[in-house]
Amino acid sequence: MQFQTLIFAVFFVLVLSANWLLRRHDMPRKLLLVLASYYFYFHLSFTWLMPSILAGSSLLNYFCGEGIFKAREAGNKGAQRAWFRLGIWGNLLTLGVFKYYGFFQENVENVLGNFGMSSHLPILEIMLPVGLSFYTFQGLSYIMDLNRGKGVRANTVVDFLLYISFFPQLLSGPICRPKELLPQLHEGLPQSIPEPSRAVSLILSGLFKNVVLSHYLYMHIVGDVFLDPSDYSAASLWVGMFAYALYIYVDFSGYTDLAVGLSLLMGVSIPHNFNHPYLASDVSNFWGRWHMTLSRWINDYLFVALGGRDINKRWTALFWAWVLCGLWHGAAWNYILWGAYFAIALLIHHYLRSGIKKKWKGGVAGQIGTFIVVCFGWVIFASPDLETLWAYLTGLWRFSAPGEGFEAFVLVVLVLGAFMHIFGERIRNGFIRLHDGMPPLLRPVAWLAIGLVILALKPSGMSPNLYFGF
Repeated sequence: MQFQTLIFAVFFVLVLSANWLLRRHDMPRKLLLVLASYYFYFHLSFTWLMPSILAGSSLLNYFCGEGIFKAREAGNKGAQRAWFRLGIWGNLLTLGVFKYYGFFQENVENVLGNFGMSSHLPILEIMLPVGLSFYTFQGLSYIMDLNRGKGVRANTVVDFLLYISFFPQLLSGPICRPKELLPQLHEGLPQSIPEPSRAVSLILSGLFKNVVLSHYLYMHIVGDVFLDPSDYSAASLWVGMFAYALYIYVDFSGYTDLAVGLSLLMGVSIPHNFNHPYLASDVSNFWGRWHMTLSRWINDYLFVALGGRDINKRWTALFWAWVLCGLWHGAAWNYILWGAYFAIALLIHHYLRSGIKKKWKGGVAGQIGTFIVVCFGWVIFASPDLETLWAYLTGLWRFSAPGEGFEAFVLVVLVLGAFMHIFGERIRNGFIRLHDGMPPLLRPVAWLAIGLVILALKPSGMSPNLYFGF
């Protein structure tokens, strides 16, 4: 049940209506939202495995959080430490079994196979639960904040279940901190929908990015060039690299626009994830604009846990934090290399910042240079294996070698996507002004008209939602 489907539209209208009808009955309303979120999650696979893992993870973090809070209140440091360790290891075990075991087993078997040996580790056919990494991070932030003594404690188990499973942001974030979401759940609904015009503008822009731009880029170039780069000319590979950078942006930011817009209609405000990332003047600035909730999580929890506040450990902590960030994205060597690539880029940036960086303001040259550095990172990210990565990187420089070209139409989509990246916020603000100036009865007509235009532009077929796999 993806956001851009008719069945989700029907589901959302029903849940939205019930949500506001029960505004004065807070606990029944929240119970309804928990059930709706679990039904939404169940509908992705039609098996109870994924909802069961979600429920188990949620209850683990809730009860560990309760144990941490009560032990801290009682001054029992031993019990607090025990509850905290149980929560941390429980979350890591969940990730390890369902996301990383297959990768570990395969690599151990390959290494031992070189010596004629076998690990005899069982091969487990385990389905990766959609959104596992996202909701695990939300659970970890809850127990880590409580352990530090500065967290927001859930009033009830229902509040916590909803904090973890709230369906607009369950699958691919944004990653919400307890302080960002739990107080809203505790306070109940506002008197009316906050910023309805902004919510509608985000939903429409998210649909355009997700349904039109993302699908065209994937189906006309991105889905092909990374299958076998050796079949394509250098020009096609360069265009494919830039197209992938735009594809991952419109796919992920489009989903985020939808998540934020749908949440606003539900009376809940969640954080944004993107702020014109490809206009960044350096790599550090890029990570302050791209997937911002993940970047802040890595900095506030993982970097600190690895000793980042210690001046003697900060660079080592930065490197390993970003390697682990790569591993968080997926159990594959390309993601680990991608994390290491950006770790090295950030280390170089911080090293240079004390010299030329202090005098150099970046400007357009900095933006172009940063964009190219980021694009090479996306080649690592997108390559399904190391052989494909090598073929792609070497193929970029074989200008005289023959190979398949690309459709000129791709350039049109690239220009349109770049326009949306640069001016998307202005377009949404213009829509809000027009929308607010319309008679209320005409507003649904405008929504329908724009929605029909988006459907008319939609290509046949569907591209995968990239971040659902993380």
